[in-house]
Amino acid sequence: MSQLPQELIDAIIEDVPESSLKACSLTATAFVISSQRRLFRWMSLSNIPSYERTAILLAVSPHLAKYFRFLAADIKLIPPEYLLLKLILAQLTELERLSIVGDVMFRWNQLARNPCLIEVLSLPTLTGFAIQDLGDVPSALLSRALASFEQVVLSRVNIVDEAQDTEDCSSPGNLWHLVILLDHDEMNPITSWALDPKRLQLLRQIKRLSLMSPAFPELLFPRLVGLLSASSSTLQHLEIELTAPPPPLPALPALTALDLILDVEVAKNPARFNSILSDTVASMPHLEVLTLALLDRPLNGPARPQWTSHRPWQWADLDSTLTDMPHLREANLSLRNFGSEPQRYAVFVQFMQAHLPRAFDAGLIKFSSRFCFLHPMDRLVYD
Repeated sequence: MSQLPQELIDAIIEDVPESSLKACSLTATAFVISSQRRLFRWMSLSNIPSYERTAILLAVSPHLAKYFRFLAADIKLIPPEYLLLKLILAQLTELERLSIVGDVMFRWNQLARNPCLIEVLSLPTLTGFAIQDLGDVPSALLSRALASFEQVVLSRVNIVDEAQDTEDCSSPGNLWHLVILLDHDEMNPITSWALDPKRLQLLRQIKRLSLMSPAFPELLFPRLVGLLSASSSTLQHLEIELTAPPPPLPALPALTALDLILDVEVAKNPARFNSILSDTVASMPHLEVLTLALLDRPLNGPARPQWTSHRPWQWADLDSTLTDMPHLREANLSLRNFGSEPQRYAVFVQFMQAHLPRAFDAGLIKFSSRFCFLHPMDRLVYD
């Protein structure tokens, strides 16, 4: 076994299910390093006991720290100047992606309560940065993130100190993937901050852009058009939630993938639904993959009607739209659920197959189902 090349051993371990990695590491000495590298690639610090366990692990086996690549840290319940967090972060010299989740109700800078969280952002290996539910995040820190990292996820973040933001935004950095998510709080300024003309240069070279809220605010459409114009030569994948047709969008010749997210209440109006779709794809001449993600929001009461009987849609226009796109090779109909209801997905698939005959016969249609709420780390791209 020891005579096998390490590359071959690594390839074997990559195919081992995660649940079997511990047993695999005990099979042969040659498997230990490859197994540990996968076992400790991803670490979640979700509560005080998890911080304590990780600190003990690294104290007993400090060599494992070099295998940590993805770290998800929940800081809601940790105290200020938390020693265990400081000890853990000090050892993670090879970290590539970091997500931090706080409590959006806190109206103080939660990162500043533990300065080691800000210090770790200077790691040269760090390329992905995601934050969620953080109050009073300094504008300058986020501008530095946009200028420094390749992937940034900003979810329900309250920004302060914009007047003190003196970061140089005059030239594009390394950013190619940006995700912005809002909640229902209309006072949340994150989208308007990110789309401000001052930061437009930082976003000129992005390839993937996700703008999601309950719906993208119409008052920010002009800034959206400006961003799409600036990044039109590089933008390849756009994800956006809409409740109304957008204004005329600039030509996006590089765009090959679109994720259009619609609430089921919007989709119940066939004319409105198809208007949103046709107006959105009009600027995308080379679109190859279209995902229509329908938010299947739960209804109150135990006797909720079946999916089809409650939503009697007409799909003839959509069927024509899909089959008339010259470069489209895949239309993914994705049911985004808010709970575990597999029977509704089965009915959804049957309904769509019956109502989109041309697209289905052309081999365009694929189906998927996904839980609506994702961890910030899950929104980073790993390819």
